[in-house]
Amino acid sequence: MASVNLTNHELGFVVIVVAFALEGVGNALLSGADTALFFEAIRRDGFGEVYAKIRGRIQLIGAIVTGIATFIGGYLYSLNEMSPYFFQAFMLVGAGGIIVSMKEEKSSAEPVSVSSRHEKVKDILLVFDEVRKSANVLFLVVFTTLVTAMVNAIFSLLPSYVSDLGFTSSANGIIFMIFSFVGGLVATQAFRLTKVSYRTLSLIVIGLLCVGLFFQMQSNTYIFLVGACLLYVTVDILDPIVMEMLNLWVKDSARATLISGLSFAVSLVTMIVNPLIGIVIQQWGTVLMLTLFSAFTVIMITFSYFFIFRTSKEKRD
Repeated sequence: MASVNLTNHELGFVVIVVAFALEGVGNALLSGADTALFFEAIRRDGFGEVYAKIRGRIQLIGAIVTGIATFIGGYLYSLNEMSPYFFQAFMLVGAGGIIVSMKEEKSSAEPVSVSSRHEKVKDILLVFDEVRKSANVLFLVVFTTLVTAMVNAIFSLLPSYVSDLGFTSSANGIIFMIFSFVGGLVATQAFRLTKVSYRTLSLIVIGLLCVGLFFQMQSNTYIFLVGACLLYVTVDILDPIVMEMLNLWVKDSARATLISGLSFAVSLVTMIVNPLIGIVIQQWGTVLMLTLFSAFTVIMITFSYFFIFRTSKEKRD
């Protein structure tokens, strides 16, 4: 990414594509494994029952760091467009140095035989078959995929619209820093909703989407930003709740596979939605795009709830 401005326009686009492809591979290698290891370590230390609370606090820490980075990035961008990329590269090198210097616990497991590998592949396929059979897990996967993919896609393009509203790069960074802080604070309290029913959880998220959509349709810029913030925090509400439910219901051998599958589903839907959002913005503007995709998400959540649980009930009957 840092080398894009050092190339001509046509080659620069190719470099961007390669850069995002590499980022995708890196995220794929990470997704699922980190969450599964995190949960198992917490459970091993006797804190499994408060996993959602701990994960919420981790999100708050991540939100604070992200918010600070967003603010600094906006300021650096106002000085030089390439500065944030070089600063990010520097931070990644530093993170790599910290990781290499850490003492890792060596696994005492025996090498996996060829026959065992075949069995593991079979077990992986059975994991997704079990998801299809369990109404609870299937709904959580569909629900989380829809909301997370929609929010990710919208917020990948929203900063440019905020700039069009007249905010400078520094102000843009401050706005999304505030979004991160609010989302982190919300995540620390999301564990209180772990006992609510799926219907209640769905209604809470749908309510946030509808209220946020109403605010986004107002002509006042600051009310619009409040609406965008409500949209932003939906993922912070869902993450601790959904991850705790999935970790408790899924077998240890299937946990990383299922969470990786969820991450893949979110990435796939985001990939599909991104160009659609871009087309809608070009044709009708950002506000109408937010209206259409928020309404679509609400409809799909409602449809998924009734379809999955009604089908499950009919099978039991």
